[in-house]
Amino acid sequence: MSVYKRKGTKNYLYDFTVEGRRYRGSTETGRLQEAKTKEAGLITAVQEKGSAAVRPARVPALKDFSDRFLAWAKGSTLEAATKTYYKYGWELLSETPLANLKLNDITADAADATQFMRSTGDAGDDAMRISASPKYANQALCTLKRMLSKAHEWKIIRELPKIKMRKAYGRDAQIDPKTEVALVKALSEDVKHKRTRKMREQLRDILIIAQDSGMRRGEIFRIRVEHIDWQNQRIWNPYGKTPKARRWCLMSKRMLPLLMIRCGDRKEGWLFPSARSKCGHLTSVSKGFQEMRRRAKVSSKVVLHSARHTFATKTMEETGNIFAVANSMGHATLKSMEPYQHHEIDAVRNAINRRNEQHGLDGLMNMGSDTVQ
Repeated sequence: MSVYKRKGTKNYLYDFTVEGRRYRGSTETGRLQEAKTKEAGLITAVQEKGSAAVRPARVPALKDFSDRFLAWAKGSTLEAATKTYYKYGWELLSETPLANLKLNDITADAADATQFMRSTGDAGDDAMRISASPKYANQALCTLKRMLSKAHEWKIIRELPKIKMRKAYGRDAQIDPKTEVALVKALSEDVKHKRTRKMREQLRDILIIAQDSGMRRGEIFRIRVEHIDWQNQRIWNPYGKTPKARRWCLMSKRMLPLLMIRCGDRKEGWLFPSARSKCGHLTSVSKGFQEMRRRAKVSSKVVLHSARHTFATKTMEETGNIFAVANSMGHATLKSMEPYQHHEIDAVRNAINRRNEQHGLDGLMNMGSDTVQ
């Protein structure tokens, strides 16, 4: 129970909660003791029989409540990755009908019936709107649950709906040697159109880097020439939501000539520059990968991220070292990881090199054009 004044107001205001309902208003007096007495009387009236003179505070819509929630998250002691998780979760929620509903009108059925959409690529760079996978939908739903939980904790709503998560399936598709040969062959076919040839060469190189380094798609797009450590055969990735994502990534044997050709005489700049992108580097290869996959007659379950999944599976089978592999991939889920992973990169690199040599994959990058335009 408390009364307070706002800047520029003459009278004290009351703000109290009874049985989960919040009541706010003016005490219509500028004297502190009188204001406290009036607030106490209002509380008693509501507790005993209710009072038409006391109106409950308006319950805000989810979109209006989001500012308070995100401000709380930003100033809280939550992990940086969790704050980013809620930020992106709200972005998914903000474009659904749920955003316009009052907090006390959001039900489990309403959440279950909501379809979430997301964009591919950066805004303004041929971004497309696609239906969000269960993984992204659950990010939005987890954010919604936390928002409603805070609203309940702050006594804005009285009851919490039981929001159910979507059933999400793990990424089980891998790029086996046969599939990899088919994909790279499709990308290495000779074409006269210079722009098409350049696009295919970029996609071929990105596929090989993802397959051999375990780097995320966005991390590969943002590789800079000056971040390549030629002597130690590794690439520095300074980007990521967590400190673990900012790491040294390995360079396999077949990546070395690939990177040397692509860098040429350049000492700095983006490895995959794009004149059409505002940020200056490539941002999406989704359309190209889909076309290449169709030409190679490869299952639609195989996506570019499957290369990273293959990397994790094969290196774990070869090394059995969960810490080395997790560090190489930039995972932050294992709290006991050592902060410096470059001492363990050799074992992971050797596993990838043995795989490529065993299946004759080292020469794939030389199919088609000999140089990168």
